Amino acid sequence: MLPIILFADRNSAANVWLRENPLVLSAIAVVIGLALLFFGITGLTSGSTQGKFGNTLSGGSATAVSVVRLIGGIGAILFAIYVAIFGAW
Repeated sequence: MLPIILFADRNSAANVWLRENPLVLSAIAVVIGLALLFFGITGLTSGSTQGKFGNTLSGGSATAVSVVRLIGGIGAILFAIYVAIFGAW
């Protein structure tokens, strides 16, 4: 059962629908990217941020986590632009 869950079916109904409507996939990626950008910028400006399990991070670890969030947000937005222009898959 687990290998079936790990490998997504390329021709499933959801994937076919997303392939036909790439702007929906693009919009989802933009929302995720903007959220990551927001939390990355607020973490860099305040100097502290929340970690994965709710711990408050400060100093160098907060900066590192915020930079990773910024890079992830930029990557998600670039993916959204690519999907909007060229389509999905």
